Amino acid sequence: MDIRNDRQKGMSYVELGKKYHMDPRTAKRYAQPPQKPEYTLTQPKPTKLDAYKQQVDQWLEEAPYSAVRILEKLQEQGFDGKYSIVKEYGSVK
Repeated sequence: MDIRNDRQKGMSYVELGKKYHMDPRTAKRYAQPPQKPEYTLTQPKPTKLDAYKQQVDQWLEEAPYSAVRILEKLQEQGFDGKYSIVKEYGSVK
């Protein structure tokens, strides 16, 4: 807190460094008020399953297919994804 007060009184970072026995860059870091980082939400990234989600939803309405069976059916249609993405989507539904 003393460093911030001295900085507000007009001391330079070099002077603060000499007074508190530290590098001027360190004095600058301590003299500046803490700032909270601003987080922004990003748009969901597209997945390999996006093109097939309607078909998967239809299959799940017909019968309670397992993720393994849905993966097999998707691979017949050219899907090149893996089991984990199908399992995760099925558990969300």
